[in-house]
Amino acid sequence: MAEIASVVPELDAPGPGKAEGGVSKAEKEGKRPPLSTFKTYVNLVTVVIGAGIMALPQLPRRSGWVLSSLILVLVLVSSAESGLQMWKAFMASRGSFEMLTFGDLGREAWGPRGEILANLVTNVFLFGIYSAYAVLIGMQLENISQQALEKRFWTLILYPVFVALALAPNLSALSKLVPLGMLAACATAAFIVSKSLADASHWQTWDQQIHSAWPQESLLSLGVVLATCIGAVAFQPVVPAVLQDMGKPETFPRAMLAAMVTCGCLYLAVMLCGYHGYGAFILNDIVQSMTHSPKDFQEAFDEELEAWDWTGEKSLWVPALVSSLVLVNIVLSMPIIIMAVFYSVQESKALAPHVKPGSWANWVMRATLVTIAVVIAMCVPRFTL
Repeated sequence: MAEIASVVPELDAPGPGKAEGGVSKAEKEGKRPPLSTFKTYVNLVTVVIGAGIMALPQLPRRSGWVLSSLILVLVLVSSAESGLQMWKAFMASRGSFEMLTFGDLGREAWGPRGEILANLVTNVFLFGIYSAYAVLIGMQLENISQQALEKRFWTLILYPVFVALALAPNLSALSKLVPLGMLAACATAAFIVSKSLADASHWQTWDQQIHSAWPQESLLSLGVVLATCIGAVAFQPVVPAVLQDMGKPETFPRAMLAAMVTCGCLYLAVMLCGYHGYGAFILNDIVQSMTHSPKDFQEAFDEELEAWDWTGEKSLWVPALVSSLVLVNIVLSMPIIIMAVFYSVQESKALAPHVKPGSWANWVMRATLVTIAVVIAMCVPRFTL
């Protein structure tokens, strides 16, 4: 704690998140109250537990459950450390030079080129996630409606909702809605765990072994496991936006560590229980595994049969339920993700004077970026985890 305390200035010192006299910018400008520690925790959990949770149960099939679990834990720890370092830079700059975004870090390290490079990397990453989520939303609505409309039409129908959420002035304005996203994310994890454990009864009478503790493929498969875990945990790009909206950013480590523990426990439970429930015959889409069951070992590993050809127990209600939970989670994750892009643009040295928060230019900038993301989403034929 001494190391953390060393980078935290006096609480009454003005900084990038504070106005004179220790009053937050949000309070001084008459906006909504800043984020509390608990609301910060909720925002982080909602962002972390996205659609990537659906890809975790398949990882032990590639690398065994031991290495998959170890890789996930290492990614969680390294991600937490990355977020902590951004917080330290933010706190160390209070009352002196501004260190509000990763672009500011890049500028301090390599001048204007560093700022451009840092902003480009983080914003392209966030923009890609936002577009992918728009695709997934269309897919979930297509599933729920039983293909009443094609996913592109659903994405277009929800375009006004995307814009409306993006025009929220800050993360505090979304604080009443975001907890629903967190509850949906946790409910998704709980459902996968419970359904997988229940479905384990389908194979427990088999004589053959369908689980492995260690890799059964080439060690190169560990790269896929690592990339999937990194994608499922990546929250670092939204840290600057969260810090700027916090009333007491010195409490960020507490919120972040609590979020990492929550997400880590849920992720490990989903990965291990999902793999336990279906073993080596788990499908690439965990929803299909929870919907269709093979009657015996031979049917489970018959490469000529598709999942819907299995003659075991079927749970045809599963896709609609999972799609509904995922839909709520990612709809409420999207404004948090894109808000980090908006903040990066607003704080950039070149554009800050032209897109001041609350101005018409700022609203146009936000609506334009959302529109571009939706157009990209509508050009993508399919998105798979």
